[in-house]
Parts: sequence; structure tokens; C-alpha cells
Amino acid sequence: MAEPIVAVASCYGASNTGQLAGAVATELVRENPGWTLVCLPAVAIDGEAGLGKLAKADFLVVIEGCPIMCCTKIIEEHSGRKADVRVEMVADCGVKKQPTPAYDEADKARIKAEVRQRVQEAMSRKEASKTI
Repeated sequence: MAEPIVAVASCYGASNTGQLAGAVATELVRENPGWTLVCLPAVAIDGEAGLGKLAKADFLVVIEGCPIMCCTKIIEEHSGRKADVRVEMVADCGVKKQPTPAYDEADKARIKAEVRQRVQEAMSRKEASKTI
């Protein structure tokens, strides 16, 4: 059986939490075969580069920088797709938003591990539901 395709859409905003979300997404894609980044601006303009990746993905991971939830809103509005896993830096990860691009490397490592675990759990639930 082929590895599932995991599409990752992320904030890359001007705050520490936006930059942290983007760094987590980028490293997860680099470290996990079958994971791919979604170009959020392409989704926002209904471009194939973004919408095509969403359509082909078995799982959608959205990594939000803050409670405004820009990524979720753009993806749902333009593709109708809901995230299988969504992580938000402030509420879910306890990172205090600051108006600077600097973030803590320890937070990045911790959040990467958490996102990876949530994806594995979601995949296991999906696979278990197929056998019922």
C-alpha cells in the first residue's frame, strides 16, 4: 500500500507564531516522505498549484499561527476541505504571540513532535474506520 499523501498548509505571518508555524511546516515536509507544502496564496486565488495539492492529499494538516485562523478560512472557503489535523500556536501550543519574527527553537521541536503525533493518530483512526 502506498504511503498516504499529507498536505500541509501553514501560516507564515509576521509574528513569532506565524514564523514558528511556517518553520514547523517546512521541517515536517522535509523530514517526512509523502508530505507536501500547500501554497496558501495559490489556494486563495483558486490556483491549481494549491487546489490540486489539496485534492490529491489523503490528509490535510493546517498549522495556524494564531487564533485568527487565516489558513483554515482560506482553505475552507476556496476548496471546501476541512483539516484532518489543525494546530494553532497560541491556544493549542501555549506560545505567546509577539510582533517579531523570532521564535524559540525548543518550541519548534516540541510542536513538530506534537503535529507528527496528531497526524499518526488521525491516520490510525482513519485506517481503523475502514476495517469496521
